[in-house]
Amino acid sequence: MIFENPAGAPELACNACGCRWFDRMTGACYECGEPVPPSDVEAYHAALRAFHERTGIRPNDPGKEPQMTERWFDDYRPGTVHELGSVQVDEAEVLEFARRFDPQPIHTDPELATRSPFGGIIASGWHTGSLMMRLYAQNYLSPASSLASPGFDELRWPRPVRPGDTLSVRVTVEDARVSSTKPDRGVVRSLIEVSNQHGEIVMTIHAVNMIARRPASA
Repeated sequence: MIFENPAGAPELACNACGCRWFDRMTGACYECGEPVPPSDVEAYHAALRAFHERTGIRPNDPGKEPQMTERWFDDYRPGTVHELGSVQVDEAEVLEFARRFDPQPIHTDPELATRSPFGGIIASGWHTGSLMMRLYAQNYLSPASSLASPGFDELRWPRPVRPGDTLSVRVTVEDARVSSTKPDRGVVRSLIEVSNQHGEIVMTIHAVNMIARRPASA
């Protein structure tokens, strides 16, 4: 089944149990093991293309690194930098997100926000993080190898994000180590930097991801 997440993006869920966690290599639900019908996968990709058109996200933007459907732990080399593309901040989305998840006047009330130190509406930091995460998940993580994340560290929002801004995401691989207890995977630590159209950093965060190693068959 296909449904929309809070950001309006389509997601694919198991028809049997509703779980959204799939083993992408086997095409089966992690929770109940039910196969994902190919027709559902095809419909999901069609819905995702429509979402890209509606929001202005372009999977093949020249300013973005080409998507790798099979990036494994071995491909995350410390010191490498990945440019993940850009997304424009839409005022209606800023207001809608904040009214649902971060109802502070600086994010939700244009009139009151003009009298704030920011002089107008600014995006919730969590909205900025969500815009970042979409590019990070689609263009840095691989559905073939991304397993899970134990968390993020040192989140900072040094500058406000305003409607109309164009945000770009850059990721630097800081460290990549094979797991000492599960040698079929490793832990990748990355610095994520989000900047606006002026080149000013508006968000930084350190991510930790568990990534599968390339199987011998690959």
